[in-house]
Amino acid sequence: MEPLSEGLKVITAFGPRFRPGRPPPAAFASLAAVKRSHIAAAAALVLLVLPTTTGCFSGLGATTTTQATMNSGNGVAATQGAIHIEGATLVQGPEGSSTATLLVRIVNAGVDPDRLTYATIGGVPAYITEGAGDLGPGASVSFGWESETWINSYELTAPAATYVPVQLGFEKAGLVTMSVLVVPPVGYYEGIAPTPATNPIGAVPAPSATPAA
Repeated sequence: MEPLSEGLKVITAFGPRFRPGRPPPAAFASLAAVKRSHIAAAAALVLLVLPTTTGCFSGLGATTTTQATMNSGNGVAATQGAIHIEGATLVQGPEGSSTATLLVRIVNAGVDPDRLTYATIGGVPAYITEGAGDLGPGASVSFGWESETWINSYELTAPAATYVPVQLGFEKAGLVTMSVLVVPPVGYYEGIAPTPATNPIGAVPAPSATPAA
């Protein structure tokens, strides 16, 4: 018989220690160590990411919760009785005019008529187009946007990107109080301005008594 080559000597040297197709015990140990290190690293990564993720999506102060109750630029929504307020946004008037108009849609989802009796913007009584406050059952009235009805402030000094308190008082539904974003008349809001440009009659003070709820 011819002597074994050096390559065969190496193979036969491992022969008694493992069967064909199965790695030696040392290989298992190495593989297990690698797997353990990978699992530990993954666990550490999960622990690192979890606080950040849960902070964004849950809890009373979470980003998602906060955004749900704040104006994101697409308008504020509110409901008071059968009255639904949609898309409330304050658009500044021409530069230097201290005016603004409230873009908003008011819907009466009830079976009884109601009426918008007054509005305040930034604590100051606002002008409402005469007769525009009448809301029959099922009525949907748009103010300031593709409309001839307006809710205007002629004394607004709040800068853009700030929030201003707005109150709408209804004869039956009662008082709606919102915090509304002020935006400049550019881009999507370009061309929107209070009509009339100046207060024609002077704003009517809000009644001292709160409308019936």
